[in-house]
Amino acid sequence: MNRILLLLITFYFIIPCQAKTADSSRSMQVGDSIFISACPKNGFQFIQYYKKTRFPSPNATYNKETGDDFYEYFFLDGDFDAKILPFEYGNNRYKILSIKIFADKVTNADRPVLFVELGLNTVAWIELGAVSAFEIYVE
Repeated sequence: MNRILLLLITFYFIIPCQAKTADSSRSMQVGDSIFISACPKNGFQFIQYYKKTRFPSPNATYNKETGDDFYEYFFLDGDFDAKILPFEYGNNRYKILSIKIFADKVTNADRPVLFVELGLNTVAWIELGAVSAFEIYVE
């Protein structure tokens, strides 16, 4: 049953470029939450940790209701501590800050990415593979 649900979630995530939850009547969106599973034995493969350590434009902002411009706000300016998500962030729920679709550099296929809030100036970059690898669960 979990595999069927996971397959449906993955299908709904890829086709319309926006994830769906088990309730197919509503889309996953900014402000919803996801659950990051316990850290796999070999560590997370599809979730990266980013802590922003320098904000050159301290007054910069993004649309917190829609998540628009979050990528530009957080990633295009400043310095980061970046690594694979540490194990201590597993087994918790996190709020979705933004959903962005990137074009794969090799195949030009859509590559959806979720950005979730881990703490002050700290986010997780979550690739679609995290769903099929059971690293995250859509709530």
